[in-house]
Amino acid sequence: MKKAILSIFAALFLAACGESEAKIGNTVSIHFEGFLNGEPFAGGTGDFELKLGSGQFVPGFEEQLIGAKKGEMREVRLRFPDQYVPGLSGKEVMFKVMIKQIR
Repeated sequence: MKKAILSIFAALFLAACGESEAKIGNTVSIHFEGFLNGEPFAGGTGDFELKLGSGQFVPGFEEQLIGAKKGEMREVRLRFPDQYVPGLSGKEVMFKVMIKQIR
């Protein structure tokens, strides 16, 4: 019984410290900065509450955040769809994404 209670407290402590990994269905609070050819691009920076698996972002973005932890910085690389914003259509870009919170 004592071990079980300690295990529960340990799990709660790790969750509170942000040790859990982001998974499909979680909402992650992120800050992102987008780069095209190493330079920031207009509209590529912001803060967002993103539900993983929702399809709110460009295909390939959300999947690269799975397994991330609170406080982690990820580099997300993707190619924008051909039918996208002029100047970014079909371009390969990189986003620096900071995971601020996982819920």
